Amino acid sequence: MSTKKILLVDDDEDFISAIAAILTAKGYKTKIAYSGIEGYIVGQGFSPDLIILDVNMETANAGFDLNKKFRTHELFKTTPIIMLTGIETLAASNQMIDMYNEMSLNEGFDNNVVMKIINADGTVAVDYLTDSGQKYFLLLDSFLSKPVETDHLLAEIHKFLKD
Repeated sequence: MSTKKILLVDDDEDFISAIAAILTAKGYKTKIAYSGIEGYIVGQGFSPDLIILDVNMETANAGFDLNKKFRTHELFKTTPIIMLTGIETLAASNQMIDMYNEMSLNEGFDNNVVMKIINADGTVAVDYLTDSGQKYFLLLDSFLSKPVETDHLLAEIHKFLKD
């Protein structure tokens, strides 16, 4: 049994309660927060070993904003964060990214999309529009789409916690 602590941040109470029940049954200690703001506060008191974070909560990008905020806080700089979200993503090669960036310069181009970028070394990033409409590139530890299979989520958690 693990003694690792996982913070779960998602505004979907049923979904996050189900994930918490699965993780608790596997021996993890969990805390739940239902917004980015609450997640930041709970995280500081809980000191998690890993964070599972939704994107679209009180704003369309609350999870991305919280991820950035965690990365600037000394306590969370190296805490693995799994982004687990239902937003549509587009996996992209470097060639696709170049084409996307070129096309986005065209007037009327709708780039209100999150582009998931998986590099050859396994690192992950997203390119998205902030709530204020600015383009932002964010490096991530992990990015999973809902619905997620339990075994896939547990494997991703194990990859970071090695428990």
